Amino acid sequence: MENKVSINNNSVEFSGITRDYMEAISELIWNGFDAGATKIDLVFDTNEIDFIPAIKIIDNGSGINLNNLHQTFGAFLDSLKRGSDHRSSYVRGKKGKGRFSFIAFAQKAIWNTTFFDEVANEYINYDVNISASNKDYYADENKRVAADMETGTRLKLINLFGVTAYSFTSEAFINYLKSEFGWFLLLNSKNDFQLCINGDRIKYEDLLADHEVFEREIVDASTSRFNFTITFVRWNEKIGDKFYYYFLNSEKKEVFKQLTSFNNNAINFYHSVYVESDYFNLFNFTDTEETTNMFGSNPQSPIFKQLIKDLQKIVNQKQKEFVKDDAANELIRKFENAQSMPDFDAAELEQKQLFIELVKALYCIQPRLFKGLNESQEKMILSLIESQLDDKKNLFKLIRHILPVNDEENQQLKTLLISNPIIAD
Repeated sequence: MENKVSINNNSVEFSGITRDYMEAISELIWNGFDAGATKIDLVFDTNEIDFIPAIKIIDNGSGINLNNLHQTFGAFLDSLKRGSDHRSSYVRGKKGKGRFSFIAFAQKAIWNTTFFDEVANEYINYDVNISASNKDYYADENKRVAADMETGTRLKLINLFGVTAYSFTSEAFINYLKSEFGWFLLLNSKNDFQLCINGDRIKYEDLLADHEVFEREIVDASTSRFNFTITFVRWNEKIGDKFYYYFLNSEKKEVFKQLTSFNNNAINFYHSVYVESDYFNLFNFTDTEETTNMFGSNPQSPIFKQLIKDLQKIVNQKQKEFVKDDAANELIRKFENAQSMPDFDAAELEQKQLFIELVKALYCIQPRLFKGLNESQEKMILSLIESQLDDKKNLFKLIRHILPVNDEENQQLKTLLISNPIIAD
């Protein structure tokens, strides 16, 4: 049956739908994951000249309910998912535009889908067709009782243009999918979520330099208990201009994000933090009144404020570990390669080791101390540090005067510079 979309063909054309095939594929993949899929496979055949006549996106999700089709396909700017589907700060399916993204590189889309009809108590299979040349109409046809009692959707895109088989196998495309879906696959790794190309699983693990899961329970004054699963990720490469805490509800959909306090440091500490909890199922991120809803789920509640403190502690510790184990060693190598290091003779090995450990410690405390220096400035600062090594007590006082240090950092410097006796504050 042919159905009219609640907007005309030209309006669809100029509604902000992507023209980038990578982003278009991403939108269509998200539709599958949002439908509860645990495995999505991009399937296509190619010939000797790299031509592909079609590509399929196959998922094992819940399918497209025919009874709601007029809402999911017919209401272009008012879809069921409007305002609720957030994925890592991108809005997926917002205003019903996601399903039209195929027009970036295909002339026609055919959804063959199977869903469970609770009223009829049976599995129903049918097709939905949309043509790029006539986007304000969609047709549902071939309704039948499904032979296999399994839900899912097979989206076939035909009459492709501007893409070849290489478009979907290139390193750039694979890396795009890793960056887009790696965090989501990681959070769902216990359930073996997969994204594949022609049956081969995309391995996102090479993007992960470090990741760890923390569990926290926070109790408010009303004795309500909330559990939070916190996944810290440090990436091998920069994945965005800023680094965020992402707050996800029980369906792993983002409801709110907030910048971490580690965005303006001088090191390559590329990180993201994903916080999952049913606390965010009804989270009101627009509630900024501190005097109202103090025990509700909002940014002003004691629960959320305590959560932020816990997150800051986690990220702060992870940053220190990164600087100590990775960045500080890289800094020393950089100084050595630039020949900025002071000269130590064979009899000064202990002094040299102390100097290196002190530079590393200072870098951990304040990375900006060594940021943006030219060669002459590097040599000057390092020489000044080296010249004070014989007067460790005054060097300790000078560092404390210049740099803000917490109790842990203060003790670290004491241990490093003054082992016996330990000086008083």
